[in-house]
Amino acid sequence: MPKVLICICTYKRNNSLLECVKSIQKLNLINKCEVSILIIDNTVNNNSQKILKQIKKTKLNIYHLNEKKRGIVYARNKCLISAKEFNPKYLAFIDDDIRLDKNWLQNNLLIMNKFKADIVTGPQNYLKVKQNENLINYNELFEKKYNKKIKKVKWAATNNVFIRYKSIKLIPNLKFDKNLNKFGIGEDQLFFSTLSNLGLKILWSKKVKVFEKIHSHRNTSDWVKNRSFRLGILGHYIDTKLHGKILGYFLNYLKCFFYLFIFFLTIINPLAKVYKIKLLNLFFRFYGRLLGPSLFKKIGFYK
Repeated sequence: MPKVLICICTYKRNNSLLECVKSIQKLNLINKCEVSILIIDNTVNNNSQKILKQIKKTKLNIYHLNEKKRGIVYARNKCLISAKEFNPKYLAFIDDDIRLDKNWLQNNLLIMNKFKADIVTGPQNYLKVKQNENLINYNELFEKKYNKKIKKVKWAATNNVFIRYKSIKLIPNLKFDKNLNKFGIGEDQLFFSTLSNLGLKILWSKKVKVFEKIHSHRNTSDWVKNRSFRLGILGHYIDTKLHGKILGYFLNYLKCFFYLFIFFLTIINPLAKVYKIKLLNLFFRFYGRLLGPSLFKKIGFYK
């Protein structure tokens, strides 16, 4: 049976972590693979240990480690280090607040082998809870949508990614960039874009889906403004790492003024549906890119 290691980095989300593990247990083909779950707790006091007894009632192999260095980059790098000991055929990353579609494993294996992919990713769909049925999902401002059922893409997000481990295990010094640690975003874009530049084939499939509840704290204009601004700031760093300093800076400012152009185009277009929140996203993407080179090293953890 093929060995599959599913990595979950967690931080003070015990209830959603429990639901996430339960969704893994319900996967189709779960008995056709040797599935192990690696939980990396990023709290100082190893917070998720409180629910280990409930989690270990499952028949899955569950391993639990603590990473005291604050930040998602350190937690994910611990997953990469630990994966060397497990030496799985497939390595997956998912978030601690998602639930897997029951066909997630089956579809990943099918697509990876049929299309000879190195990495498979897919959409994160959102579940509305009854008390928040009228919430608009602002997360969708930051996610790419594709019309095709399967598409080759340049990078994947670690909320839903499945990797052929032999494709990456011999790459020297492979790790998530600690310079993006305080941002809490963007480290997966740089990581998988780097793999794409090395020639690895990344496929996005509509069938490889996960589900997440809409978080009410993310449905505010302040959250959109902060996320857009931070994405703009880190954008220049990713461009310079992928394309070199000169071309990276050129691409950064090209994208910077592209966001400004779309911002004004949206305002003056009488046929456009102008939403304040979309304008906030565009403007602060522009502003973050504009100031990124000077503010990048000064950014702190998002509160």
